Amino acid sequence: MRNPGPLPDALRGRSFTLSEQRAAGVAESRAWNKDLRVASRGVRVPWGTGQELTHTARLLTGLSPGTVCCGLTAAILWGCPLPFDLEGQPLVHLLRWDGGNRPVRKGIVGRRVLLGASDRQVLDGIPITSPARTWLDLAALLPLDDLVAAADHFICSQSRSFGRNRVALCSLEDLRGQVEANPGVRGRRNAWRALDLARVGADSVPETKLRLAIVRRGLPEPELRFVVQDSTGWELAWPDLAFRRYKVAVNYDGSHHLTADQKESDIRRDESIAAIGWTSVTITARHVKARGFDGVTHRVRDALARAGWRIEA
Repeated sequence: MRNPGPLPDALRGRSFTLSEQRAAGVAESRAWNKDLRVASRGVRVPWGTGQELTHTARLLTGLSPGTVCCGLTAAILWGCPLPFDLEGQPLVHLLRWDGGNRPVRKGIVGRRVLLGASDRQVLDGIPITSPARTWLDLAALLPLDDLVAAADHFICSQSRSFGRNRVALCSLEDLRGQVEANPGVRGRRNAWRALDLARVGADSVPETKLRLAIVRRGLPEPELRFVVQDSTGWELAWPDLAFRRYKVAVNYDGSHHLTADQKESDIRRDESIAAIGWTSVTITARHVKARGFDGVTHRVRDALARAGWRIEA
């Protein structure tokens, strides 16, 4: 068998539809050569070529009019953190929103639910469920703490004098409105519980899970987005979690805190707030790996106890 000729630059190294192939002037028979695999009906992918989710989602929604990306696919596209086993699943989740037939094709999970205009958006050219609707779809899939972390992601807003600021993708009220408007949706009880625990200002899943563990252990609830300032109003630190009354600052340090520059910055931060009477507690990924989030809360409890906190009778 003769080796297939090279694809034109417009199709090389990516998935493409048979319509795109025809538009590029490539013979119909080329779609059946051994260097291409059938990824889905009317879609070809060169063997050994990895595909970005954004490209695949854009292609599949284009082939399925009246659909939007939903569920896990929408969550990933919105940057929502998910458990590893869910984030790595290979299928694209599509929802038919206009009352037509449920989408059925290789490589997708298809659903059919009527959606209004407010539940649909376009992200980077991809039709997708809104942030609030996406979060509600996760309520049937995620354990409570992970669903709270997802809510914290969607509602997070930060405005700091350093680092990157964040604009919320939606509000807590938007999430609540979705639950109220969909009384028969799966996972609704889980969603209500998560809404009671969600807070604006958490930057990461570990921050959320540490906060939840602290409250679960009967400790006071920490503040988010609190700024430690000196007597002149100069900003000294933005701790992940703060107990203002007891002057205890808690930070979760992930892998990026292992660099020499970041370590030096963290030391300066802790020394500056210690000079005005604050205690700094640092929880690392290694601590959590060894003892879990519940297991590391004793370090926060001990710092609070030294600062005068007592369990109320």
